[in-house]
Amino acid sequence: MASRSYSDAEVTLLIIAGGNSRRMGDDKLLLPVPPKGIPLVRHVAELLLPLATKVVVVANDPDVCAAVREIGPDDIEREQDGVQARKLVSCLPDDAPGGGPLGGLATGLRRVDGWALTVAGDMPFLSAATCRYLLRRSDSGCDAVVPVLEGQSQPLHALYSRRCLPAVERALSAGLRRMDSFWNEVRVRMIPADPLRALDPDLRTFTNVNTPAEWEEARALLSQG
Repeated sequence: MASRSYSDAEVTLLIIAGGNSRRMGDDKLLLPVPPKGIPLVRHVAELLLPLATKVVVVANDPDVCAAVREIGPDDIEREQDGVQARKLVSCLPDDAPGGGPLGGLATGLRRVDGWALTVAGDMPFLSAATCRYLLRRSDSGCDAVVPVLEGQSQPLHALYSRRCLPAVERALSAGLRRMDSFWNEVRVRMIPADPLRALDPDLRTFTNVNTPAEWEEARALLSQG
């Protein structure tokens, strides 16, 4: 029997938008992204909207949720067999606050039927082409698709099937918080950097911003278009 590809299943864009921005000072998810000045978390959502059937943002800050809900009809429609279909964009708090990104993953997977294209809310250079490649590497023969750069896995720029949810919940119940703490219970397909570099030579898609200096550098690049 042939493995089902991602195109046969629902793909949810899951944005983990927690954290407390201690090193940034301000709420980094609301920083204005040039040239339009939209909040960073909304910018992240708009970059990957074409790849998903719906969007779920896990955030405890009502201002972050409000920013995501500003995505208008022109942003959330996609063409499907010549028919415009509106995407569902939802924002919700962690089911159990304090679980970190792993808790956010559990919250999101409970609202997913197929695959969750999972990213952090502070990644201003997300590449749709790179994420599309990850989606193409997903099928029923694996439960997660995770890039690896220089020996470091990238669990917040990855794909997770809803099949991962029981293992995620067991890890959380055991007091574990690392994003890879459940991987020994699921089938993880690791993706090396080389094929991704062909799509994003600087692998900038994996960049996140945590400090004012990192944000200034990112903002300068974004201003260049």
